[in-house]
Amino acid sequence: MSVVPMLAGVGLLIVCCSSSSAIMTMGGGESVGPSPDGNGVDSVDETFTIPTDETSLNECYGARYWDLRAAFGTDKAALGGHYTSSGTPEGRSNSCTLSDAEAQCYLDRYPAVQAYAGTNLKLARKHYYEVGMGENKDFVCPPGVTELKCYGERYPDLQNAFGTDYAARSTASTLYKLGQHWGAHGKGEERDFSCP
Repeated sequence: MSVVPMLAGVGLLIVCCSSSSAIMTMGGGESVGPSPDGNGVDSVDETFTIPTDETSLNECYGARYWDLRAAFGTDKAALGGHYTSSGTPEGRSNSCTLSDAEAQCYLDRYPAVQAYAGTNLKLARKHYYEVGMGENKDFVCPPGVTELKCYGERYPDLQNAFGTDYAARSTASTLYKLGQHWGAHGKGEERDFSCP
């Protein structure tokens, strides 16, 4: 009878097999399935479809650019018209494919998305396509219209200069003017656009 020598320092190797998976654990360690959100959830459906219909493309166009959202709000026809007449020659995108940076900005902007997706950018994208798009949520990196409203509300001199009518629907709207001010002056002056 032969004896297999034991090697010092090697823990017990356990192999568990089932029809769907194999998990190997050494020395009593724990193995958990995929954790897309970093919170130990291992059965989250990350599949989604990127919309390509005209209405969705127009919405994505507005959600990507603060100046368009400020000028046209959620008017899909106006956004589509701008894309055709000006956006294409300017090299702007109306694609609904969110970059990692855009998915991160969307995730960072909305607490409900954070609760749903954790830190998972795929789930943030899924949320946008399945929920956020229908609610006209933006994925532009700050400042977007939400932050521009906070920027205007934070500084009395901006209120005096531009007013507080955030519902104006023209290229000279208050939000548009606030965005221009931020780019030309506020950023250099280290002003704050964050929302409380």
